[in-house]
Amino acid sequence: MPEWGVALIGVFVGFVLNEVVSFLKRYCRLSTYLKALNDELEANKFQIRQKKEIAEQILQALEKGHFLPGKSVPFASLAYSNYMADLVPKLSPIERDNVRHIYGNLLAVDEIMSSLEESFRTDHQAGVMENVSEAYKGKVRDIITNYDVISHLIDRYLKGQPEDIYHRNQENV
Repeated sequence: MPEWGVALIGVFVGFVLNEVVSFLKRYCRLSTYLKALNDELEANKFQIRQKKEIAEQILQALEKGHFLPGKSVPFASLAYSNYMADLVPKLSPIERDNVRHIYGNLLAVDEIMSSLEESFRTDHQAGVMENVSEAYKGKVRDIITNYDVISHLIDRYLKGQPEDIYHRNQENV
């Protein structure tokens, strides 16, 4: 075999080995990202319990004519923020829908709970509605319901049974 043939085979083998190593690194990295996302979702699920208790305490305070602040440690979203773009090809469309919906709701509820006290005080002082306390009881009940829905979606996702929340699998939708 001529020298150039050996060199060509060497280059080809080197290229193939490099591609195999790159594939294995990417596979391991995506597996690590997915584990981080799942761990983060599980932690958020446990945190929902605590935040739901805070919301229930706010509701009880409103029943007594008082207001309790709703600020707390925000939900974790580091894995979602940093890895979701890389995980898109690894997740099914329904899994992606669930993860995006879960995190969108977690972030929205955090924002609402953090600003609830200021919003309540502003509405109360401005007299924008007849019974501010009743209106905010409704808001807090909605938040508690939202926590239950999010917790359910996290459970289903982590069990590998994500819900088809956007009805992708229904015909004529």
